[in-house]
Amino acid sequence: MKITRRHFIAGSVVLGASATAARDEAVLPVTGLDHLNIHVPDVRRSAEFYIKLFGAEVARAPNAAANPGSTPAELWFIRLGQSFLAISPTPPGEKPGIDHFAFAVEGFNGEAMKQKLAGLNRQFSDAPPGNNLWARDPGGYLIQMNAPATPARVPGAGVGAVLVEAVGGAKRNPAFQATRISHLTLAVPKLDASASYYRKLLGEAAGKQKGRFRVGASELVLGAAAGGESFRVEVAGFEAAAAVSKLKSLGVNAQLARDRSVAFRDPDGIRVQIG
Repeated sequence: MKITRRHFIAGSVVLGASATAARDEAVLPVTGLDHLNIHVPDVRRSAEFYIKLFGAEVARAPNAAANPGSTPAELWFIRLGQSFLAISPTPPGEKPGIDHFAFAVEGFNGEAMKQKLAGLNRQFSDAPPGNNLWARDPGGYLIQMNAPATPARVPGAGVGAVLVEAVGGAKRNPAFQATRISHLTLAVPKLDASASYYRKLLGEAAGKQKGRFRVGASELVLGAAAGGESFRVEVAGFEAAAAVSKLKSLGVNAQLARDRSVAFRDPDGIRVQIG
């Protein structure tokens, strides 16, 4: 049979589609950053700080574990639009920082997903069955994977959190209207090892930067250990100068970053950006 140009193009399309399907099958179908959990020495002080900034919807769990390996304690949760921030106590011997972060996975099925995590350092294999899985990356960061949350679901509901009303039942009026956690920057000791891990988990890096990965509408950024970890909250109607002014009125020393976001540190030294 003579192979015409039309046959060649049609075959190429089929091969391309097959290659794409194979590539997609190997990649975790992540739709976004579901939440970030930070651990701090004083959860109530930290919660009060973030409530002033973003706390239109706040929840609290009186005695829950931040992850399957931690001791149950008081946890706070603050909705950040499509994401939320969780606040838990600092484990003994650790500094304030990231406890874990969670990827929202489309069509999440724990049993089926275990196969995708083969060789990716899955954690807590003996933990009770639940609607989530855990893994640890080469930099030591703990990753949670679960089904995407819905806006109607109370932040932290999975561990028993309930909404906390403002004093007197008044409507909260935070300084900013958060829409999502848009960037999460991890401080990794070996960029190549961490980048290889996240390529297996999330797919190819975004653009030409091997340490930058798309996570739905957000980004995961791998940085040098010396640079430190941070997270950025996307807010509605962002205007840099106005954000700096508003933060300073709340006693927060904020600065304009090179990428036109606004950077500051929370009471425990955790680096935060608004953009």
